Amino acid sequence: MIVNILIVDDNQPNLETLNFMIKDIDFEDNIDINVIQADNGNDALNLAMKHDIALIILDIQMPDMDGFEVARYLKKSSKTKDMPIAFLTAAHKSEDMREYGLHIGAFDYFLKPIDPLILIPKIKLYIKFYAIATELKNTNVILEEKIKEAVDKNSKMEAKLYQSEKLAAMGEMIGNIAHQWRQPLSIISTAATGVKVQKVYGELSDEELFNLMDGINNSVQFLSKTIDDFRDFVKGDNDQSVLFNLSEDIEKCCELEEAVIKQNNIQVIKDLDDTIELTNLPNGLIQALLNIVNNAKDALKLIENKADKFIFIESKKDKDNIFILIKDNAGGIPDDIIDKIYEPYFTTKHKSQGTGLGLHMTYKIITENMKGTIDVKNVEYEFKGKTYKGAQFKITLPLNTD
Repeated sequence: MIVNILIVDDNQPNLETLNFMIKDIDFEDNIDINVIQADNGNDALNLAMKHDIALIILDIQMPDMDGFEVARYLKKSSKTKDMPIAFLTAAHKSEDMREYGLHIGAFDYFLKPIDPLILIPKIKLYIKFYAIATELKNTNVILEEKIKEAVDKNSKMEAKLYQSEKLAAMGEMIGNIAHQWRQPLSIISTAATGVKVQKVYGELSDEELFNLMDGINNSVQFLSKTIDDFRDFVKGDNDQSVLFNLSEDIEKCCELEEAVIKQNNIQVIKDLDDTIELTNLPNGLIQALLNIVNNAKDALKLIENKADKFIFIESKKDKDNIFILIKDNAGGIPDDIIDKIYEPYFTTKHKSQGTGLGLHMTYKIITENMKGTIDVKNVEYEFKGKTYKGAQFKITLPLNTD
């Protein structure tokens, strides 16, 4: 895969230094980097319109058109508005200028002189995310081909349902990843700024440097893990059962939903049997669990008591089967509709918030693809001395589908 990086600086030695640094980075085997250079804002805009750019590293202080103005133009065009921009500056080092740069759409803000320990891991991360996004586009092409085959076999409706729900799930997870990335990116930027400031004033000890670098590395590893989890979900199971640990699968689901769960002040209480392993479809189960958790989250957003919002997830097993119980405290499902929730296109949400396909696809994944059952009922229960009422889903799956 050929990946384009656009570097923009009016100083030729700076361009050469940055070009050499990027070409010396050890990227993944399937990635070939093509560095495109521009020494002014107008050329940068023209090159961005002409090429598919994975990352733009943009100097701020340039004659005629500065980096901020270039970024504003890039964000106005549908062709370039989603291209990641990282500012690079020796002059605009204040926190106010950094916040302004991020406000107008930059992903990052680096200070000169260039610090390879900070810049190189970030470049590798952005390129990896670009590669994943490209892989997702290719996956969508393959998915469309599979849907066409399904149409030829008289299963047009089911194929469309699957595509709609899969793409909806991927879209929601991309939004979740964006939420999850905010805090670690902030940690990285704060640590990088701290290193620079303490170095300038001679206050940077070796211990503090190692602590800040560890913080940057831990944040980068977290960002990389979210990408890998998303890629695993996109790839799917290819209808092949594999042996997997149930708790690990549930944890992946919770990690993908972590940002929006926290944003809505919801507590996830887990009681998992970490010894449970089963042979089935791990990514299919994640998709089914995501749909149930999302429905619980949407219901909990409507309750008045913002302090008490819970989702409980429990796993257990007997000799032949495993059981997953998911319940909330959102008050339960009305009796007149509880028997309809698995029907396609049935939803109580506004059309902008739900398609009515989530629980229908969950039912099909569990019962048809995974050879299990799923039941739902309203339950009353006690937790920490208080009585709550909510919907409880029970998934039953065979330990082995062979």
